[in-house]
Amino acid sequence: MILTVTLNPCVDLLLGTRGLLPHDTNRVLTREEDAGGKGTNLSRVAAELGAKTTACVLLGGGTGAHVQHVLEVQGVTPAIIPTQAQTRVNISVQDGSDRPPTTFNMRGGPVSDAEWQQALRTVVSLAAGARWVCLGGSLPEGVPVEAWRTLVAALRALPVRILLDADDEPLRLGLEAGPHLIKPNLAEASRLLGRPVVGVEDAFAAAAELRALLAARGAEDPAVIISMGADGAVAATSAGSWQAAAIPVAVRSTIGSGDSLLGGLLAAFAHGHDWAEALRWGIAAGAATAMTDGTEIARRAVVQDLLARAVVVRRA
Repeated sequence: MILTVTLNPCVDLLLGTRGLLPHDTNRVLTREEDAGGKGTNLSRVAAELGAKTTACVLLGGGTGAHVQHVLEVQGVTPAIIPTQAQTRVNISVQDGSDRPPTTFNMRGGPVSDAEWQQALRTVVSLAAGARWVCLGGSLPEGVPVEAWRTLVAALRALPVRILLDADDEPLRLGLEAGPHLIKPNLAEASRLLGRPVVGVEDAFAAAAELRALLAARGAEDPAVIISMGADGAVAATSAGSWQAAAIPVAVRSTIGSGDSLLGGLLAAFAHGHDWAEALRWGIAAGAATAMTDGTEIARRAVVQDLLARAVVVRRA
């Protein structure tokens, strides 16, 4: 089972307009709502690809009920920690151009200490039945900045693999506890290492350096994936290093593509595939999500079609 943990989930609200005029009235032509957050997106894609997955989420109010409904409809088992605060709404405005949408992300929370402690207990309890535990996303108000470090440390006592997909200080602190897999993009890898990471060769070097860092922090058999957008991704693992080429597709929205890569990867592992094949699934799932409108996720039939075009090359 794949367990995902999203402490700051959201409703992703995508508004379509014809142009975007600041300081003026803009008429909304289309409206889409979906469940959002790194872990929830990962679970939705993994479930779509036939993997068993549970999404542990802090949810409150009507927006929280909507997130729960979306998860249930899409085959994800929700494990809810109720919060007094209403689940946040992130708003994206697509102005009809070919440019990325304008996005407004709310902070989320506040989460009480009692709610946070309940989340800790729930995650550790659910992890006993998991193969992978995936920690991801931003932290809401009230949750300590060292939350991911606390969770990774607690989970290290269990026979599970731990994925951490976060950014900035929460990620840096989380790495101190030694998760087994991380997936920064080029910008995030640059911030972690304190130097620019640009292009494929830099990415391979950065992945190897970060993998050594995880091993030094006690992670057994650590792995690092660095996503590079249109250049695909590289991976450094104990089984070898690979470059996964991006699949050329007509991109409609990149929202959730990175989460989809991880969802495809872990779904492939759940089906018994090795690293090379799992990377093919990940790249195909990320591309399939990029082909969808707004906040929609990859569909199985599209992923299966794209798999025929997914190329993963082992690094000599």
